[in-house]
Amino acid sequence: MSSVLVAAVVAALLLPPPSDWAQPGYGPGATYYNPAETTLTTENIGKKWEVSTHGAPDCEIGREPLVYRGSLYTSAPGGVAALDPATGNRRWFTRLVRRGITRMAVADGKLVTLTYTCDGQGSFLTAFSAATGGRLWEVPLGGPAQDMVVDRGVVVVDTRPDYTLSTTGYRLGDGGRLWRLTGTRGDGLLSANGRLLLRTEGNTARAVDVTTGRTIWQTPLNWYAVGSDPAGSRFYVSGTGGALTAVNAADGSVIWRSALPAPGVTADDRRLYVPRYRSVLCLDAATGRKLWSVHLPDAAGQPVRAGNLLFSPSGLGSPLSIVDAVTGRGVHGGMPSDQHYPPTVAGGRLFLTDGDRLRAYF
Repeated sequence: MSSVLVAAVVAALLLPPPSDWAQPGYGPGATYYNPAETTLTTENIGKKWEVSTHGAPDCEIGREPLVYRGSLYTSAPGGVAALDPATGNRRWFTRLVRRGITRMAVADGKLVTLTYTCDGQGSFLTAFSAATGGRLWEVPLGGPAQDMVVDRGVVVVDTRPDYTLSTTGYRLGDGGRLWRLTGTRGDGLLSANGRLLLRTEGNTARAVDVTTGRTIWQTPLNWYAVGSDPAGSRFYVSGTGGALTAVNAADGSVIWRSALPAPGVTADDRRLYVPRYRSVLCLDAATGRKLWSVHLPDAAGQPVRAGNLLFSPSGLGSPLSIVDAVTGRGVHGGMPSDQHYPPTVAGGRLFLTDGDRLRAYF
C-alpha cells in the first residue's frame, strides 16, 4: 500500500463522525445544543439546494428536519421523506394520506412520527424504518396529541384520548403501551437523563421516570420544563409568573431563580441562551447572571448552538444571526430565517425552513 493511500486512510479514520440532530431540540433533553458539530464554519457558506416541505392540503404544515446517520428526514408534500443531505435528492418517500405532522424523532433505526388527521378528529403514532421508510407499527391515539419525546426505548406522548389530559409511554420496539398517567400534561415535554416533568391537576407538577411513569418527586408549584442541561442533571423551568428557574432534576431542589421570563432556553454546559423580544440573552448557567446579549432585526426565535457558533432566527424572513457562542461577537449570517422554526445544524450543514421550503447551507 502506497504511503499516500495510507495517509488518506489514517486521515479518514481521524475525522470525527458526522453529528446527528435526531429530535427537535437536538435530543430528548431539548438543549438545542449540538456539541458534536465541529466541521461547519461560516467561511464560504452558501445555499446548496432547496425543496418544498408540504403539499396542497391546508392541514399540512412543514416541520424542521432531523439528521440521523447520514440522512435528512423531513416532512414532504403528501408525506414524509428521507433525503441525501448533500444534494436534497430523495432516498425514500412514504405517503401520509390527509395527515399533517406534529412531531418527528429518529432513534434505534426508526423514524417515529406523531401525526394528526386533516379533519382534526384523531392522531396517530407511527414508526417507520429509517433506512427504507417501510411502516413498522402504528397506534391510533383516539384524540388530539400535542407533543412527543423519545428516550431509553420509550416514546412518550402528551395525549388527549377522549379529550382527557394524559401522558402515555409506548415501547419504541413495537408500539405497545407501557404506562399512562391520566390528569397530567407534558407541557415542554423533554427528558432530563430519563426524567420527565409533568404538570398535574391542581396546578402542581411532578417528575416521573420515562421508562415506568413512576413518580420521582413532586412540587406544589406550577412548573413546566423549558429546557435541560446537556448532562440531564437540571430542568430549566417556568411556571406561574413565567420566571426562569434552574432545578435539580433528581430531587426538585431549586439551584437559582431569575426574574427573567423565558418561554424556552438553549443550554450548553456553562451558558444559557434565552430569546427575549428582539434579542438573545446569554446567562451564566451557574448563577443565572446575564453575561451579554445580541440584538436581532426582529422578534427572536429559539437559538441553536452548534460547535462554537450560536444561530438565532428572528421574524418571518429576517436575516439569521450567527455569533461566537462564548463572546457574542458577530461572525456571519444573513440567510432568511423564521422565528417559529429553529435551525438544524448537523453533519457540517445548516438547514433552515419556514414551514414551506427547506434550504441547505454549507
